[in-house]
Amino acid sequence: MSETKQYVLTGDAVLSSALAGGKGAALARLAATFPVPAFFVISADAFNKDGLKTFAAAAVLQGVLQLGGSNLFAVRSSGLEEDGAASAHAGQFATELNITGEDVAAAAHRVWLSGFTDTLAQYRRAHGLSGEPQPPAVIVQVMVKARAAGVAFSADPVTGDRNVVVISAIAGLADKLVGGEEDGDSYRVALDGTTIEAELIGEVSVLTDAERAAVAAMARQAEAHFGSPQDIEWAFDDGGLNMLQSRPITTLGSIVQAAFQDDDVVIWDNSNIVESYPGVTSPLTFSFARYVYSHVYQAFSRLMGVRDENVEEHRAVFENMLGRVDGRIYYNLLNWYRALALFPGFKANRAFMENMMGVSEALPQEMADRIAQPSTSGWERFADNLKFARVGCGLIWHEVRIRRTIAQFYERLNEALARPDAEIDGMSAVALAAEYRLLERRLLAKWDAPLVNDFLCMIAFGAAQKALGKWAGDDGLAFLSSMLIGQGDIVSAEPARMIRAMGAIVRGRTDVIDRLRAGDRTAVHDLPRLGAAFDAYIAKFGDRCTQELKLESRTLHEDATQVLMAIAAAADTRKEAAEAEQAQDLHLLIPGFGQRVIARWLLQWAKARVRDRENLRFERTRLFGRVRRIFVALGARFTEAGVLDDRRDVFNLTVDELLGAVEGASLTNDLRSLARQRERELRDQMARPDPPERFSVRGAHITGVAGLEAQASSTGEGGEIRKGLACCKGVVVAKVRVIDDPRVEALSPGEILVARHTDPGWIAVFANAAGVIAERGSLLSHSAIVAREMGVPCVVSLKGVTQWLKTGDTVRLDGGAGTVERMAAGTTEKAG
Repeated sequence: MSETKQYVLTGDAVLSSALAGGKGAALARLAATFPVPAFFVISADAFNKDGLKTFAAAAVLQGVLQLGGSNLFAVRSSGLEEDGAASAHAGQFATELNITGEDVAAAAHRVWLSGFTDTLAQYRRAHGLSGEPQPPAVIVQVMVKARAAGVAFSADPVTGDRNVVVISAIAGLADKLVGGEEDGDSYRVALDGTTIEAELIGEVSVLTDAERAAVAAMARQAEAHFGSPQDIEWAFDDGGLNMLQSRPITTLGSIVQAAFQDDDVVIWDNSNIVESYPGVTSPLTFSFARYVYSHVYQAFSRLMGVRDENVEEHRAVFENMLGRVDGRIYYNLLNWYRALALFPGFKANRAFMENMMGVSEALPQEMADRIAQPSTSGWERFADNLKFARVGCGLIWHEVRIRRTIAQFYERLNEALARPDAEIDGMSAVALAAEYRLLERRLLAKWDAPLVNDFLCMIAFGAAQKALGKWAGDDGLAFLSSMLIGQGDIVSAEPARMIRAMGAIVRGRTDVIDRLRAGDRTAVHDLPRLGAAFDAYIAKFGDRCTQELKLESRTLHEDATQVLMAIAAAADTRKEAAEAEQAQDLHLLIPGFGQRVIARWLLQWAKARVRDRENLRFERTRLFGRVRRIFVALGARFTEAGVLDDRRDVFNLTVDELLGAVEGASLTNDLRSLARQRERELRDQMARPDPPERFSVRGAHITGVAGLEAQASSTGEGGEIRKGLACCKGVVVAKVRVIDDPRVEALSPGEILVARHTDPGWIAVFANAAGVIAERGSLLSHSAIVAREMGVPCVVSLKGVTQWLKTGDTVRLDGGAGTVERMAAGTTEKAG
């Protein structure tokens, strides 16, 4: 008799998963709390390849009789690892339904044999499960005479949302629904039992509202019972709702995400910052940029009249203005709004400040209202405007003092960067850390001139744009663009002029040109004038490389190939770039004397601030160049000491990790392994497509951004004529060259540059451009400013242009209308 008992399990014996398998043990636990149809379990060792063993056959027959021999039965598997949290083994074992009492033994044997299939072995290998597959125990359970049945998930198995129960229901038994042979009704039920969403297959719902609420309650109760989100099978018969089985939801990625979720939404946007930090950015650059943004904008808030205690209270906001999404730098848009909301007068002047931020899309009204409730009364609006007026007075004071502020800034900068580069390269690790701390104190904590001028620039340009657009329409806006051309003291355009001059020096020397085109740096010294001009260029602009704000970028000091290629291209017989159209006279555009005086003043103000903005950004390049040199030198010291494999491994570490290794605050001494791990992560990030320009996530960042690579970004409108943002008037018909990396690609004279975006490191390419088309940018972006300075037609913010146009396509670029037309093959190139 004792031998019989070990083959057929009932009561407490079923609680042992080692004997009854995972599904059987779970069913026994359910039976203590839920209405579960009667069942027993046949242990796996009750079988051999021929069928049930002798004692087992008698025990099974007795068990069937005890359940009611005239009933129909469901015969299911219960493997040791079946319905586990890591792998459900769904569909890998056989299930047989509507089995008569006399056929139970044969059906149970067939289910047991399903544990030996090749399909099961392949499943286990695919899921990384070790060991040979073991045959399952077998559950024999009374069939429910279901009028409706289905499955329910106590959390959304796709999004991981634990505030909703997802139910699928079908009339009758659920076997065809579970097997995917038929579709059922779908319901989403909230925590309070109300139906959020219902998708019906037929005209009549399978479940009533009350039945949906009952199933949802059962699913949540199962989750509470087992301690994790559950996937349950259920059925309604004449007696009510029955629980058939429950197992963990195995889409753990989504459920882990749900565990972190809450109602907080984070909006990530890189429409503005991508010009400074395109593509994957190293940990060192991100940690440095994050520090800079935090401290600089805390200082700016104080300049704007925000009290010290208010700034300190919101320090976490300032420290998280930037985020890193799959290696790319993004703005945390809500934190930018939270910072702006501290400024006096934000409530009454939100739209104006949003425009100053330059994001591609304003924050939804309801989100902005949660950050700062709008003024509701006339008195409140008056008080807000009064505060804003005070800020305006402060800005007027800053405008009056701006030249002095800039001069003092240059003085501090030159003093802080006075140490020769060669001396930096030879410093000890301790001295390098001290040098970096010095820059923090002297410059990063006092970055007033660029901040104030940038803000004044946005106000001046915005005011001029609004006034001329209102008084003279599109012609007024074109006039504004044309007035920004030809400011010879903008440093951003100087490299292009120097490259053209060097091209003229070498013109006609094909032997030297060929060597320059091949990247041979020694060729510049074959001609003394060229050598002197080249050395002067590198001395001044050596840190102005492509993606210059990314510390990992190689500077022209290290690799001047792009400049050499640009000189070679400029040495060719040059096609003149399209001349910008002559601007109309302001008297004709704005007849009114008073309006004309205001417009002229606004134009001069905007020109001055744009000029200083570009020139101060060059000083930022110098600072970043010094920081880059400090950390590369620190990498060299660590490599010499055997701490790192290569000096450039520092870019895979953060500022705190590097300085901590010098100053004694490091959390690990194994920087080599950390750098190697980060290098692997960077390679993986570079292999994935960029996330969308703007997206939102809920809850914890680490889980909220999963799967972003699947979100395809828009590539713009179709057709042969597309419209972007007009930046510099002029019309040119020419071939385009799509350039991804100006370090290895050059533009031939007379070609139109097409790029996703540009930064000051692209200036060598601009030297030969007949026009510029950029996928991203604004009227104040680098592409627009340099194009206006050089007088070539320019259109920016033309979505998807790098996919639409191919190198060699001929286009008609109208920089005044903002249009690009792809021409038929064979169209003659011309400028106009």
